Amino acid sequence: MEEAGKKIVLELFRKFYEKNKPTLKDIERREFGVGSFRKKIESRHLSFTQESLWNYLVQDIPLFISYSAAYYEFPDATPMERKVWKGADLIFDLDVHGGLFLTPEEWQGVKDDAIRLIEDFLILEFGIDRDEISLVFSGNRGYHIHVYNKDYFGLRGEERREIANYVSGNGLNYRDFFRKEGKKLRGPDQNDWGYKGRFYRMVKETIEKNPRVISIKYRKEKEKEIFLNKIKKGIWTTSLSGFIDRLEPIAEKIKLKTINTDTGVTMDTKRLIRLPGSLHGGTALVAGRIKNIDSFEPYRDAVAFGSSPIKIETLKQIPEAEFLNQTMEKIEKGKTKQVPLSYGIYLFLKGSAELR
Repeated sequence: MEEAGKKIVLELFRKFYEKNKPTLKDIERREFGVGSFRKKIESRHLSFTQESLWNYLVQDIPLFISYSAAYYEFPDATPMERKVWKGADLIFDLDVHGGLFLTPEEWQGVKDDAIRLIEDFLILEFGIDRDEISLVFSGNRGYHIHVYNKDYFGLRGEERREIANYVSGNGLNYRDFFRKEGKKLRGPDQNDWGYKGRFYRMVKETIEKNPRVISIKYRKEKEKEIFLNKIKKGIWTTSLSGFIDRLEPIAEKIKLKTINTDTGVTMDTKRLIRLPGSLHGGTALVAGRIKNIDSFEPYRDAVAFGSSPIKIETLKQIPEAEFLNQTMEKIEKGKTKQVPLSYGIYLFLKGSAELR
């Protein structure tokens, strides 16, 4: 990256932090890490008060700033053992890999994952209160979900891994839902929750709406009623050959309801995560807290620097993209063009253009 471009970026970041001050709960018990154009986390073992953090952001202008999910007695101590770990928030990192810009379909996919993780898993299954959950745009390609519930505060890495594996559906096999009990086949019933409950409801809906997926036998109202009454009580005994195998197409749909989360982030009790309200140094988008994900559009709502003009020279071909509520046209490699400021800074930080 050209030095002149870096100076422009740092000045823009400084002005942003003069007007926007990120805040953080229990800030004095957190460890911080900061990065530059060279590396996302170049140094760590830092600690701040709220006021000293604001001063640091304006004066030192880190390109990246992250904080610990963990709470420590001595957050700036080294080595790690001397910090004295007290507990940690439960963190989920939902990300999608794509090109220079994510497509609307890619954004919708990771948005759907965030909604299902919060509504179906954290609130419905885990019993976490909505007020104990914070949804944050990562500033780049997805979302971070922070859980502040005290029941999860003291969990260690392996326990957190189990939670991540559960929501990701790792090792999920619908055949494990069934067991032989004499001559009876026992399985999920109407009172089950989690994946077993989902599976029961999906089979029930299939029998009611499209029974031929399992067997044309269940097109007959009497057979359908008998079967539904039995599985309601968890009895799946049937005369159909290969019955469990017939349920596989339905089980495959369960996988579509799992969440693609980064297990490594969730299980790491010492993980540093993007500071909410800060700028992402690889995009210049704001990693902000989100109140209404349904209406949130990253390339519109997370833009920090507006649309005043700036001149760029492209280092590679730039595809057409939606940005700042307008369609940015395709630009060939090696072209010089005037573009909106936020868009130009985004391309610069992505290594796709120089600033002129």
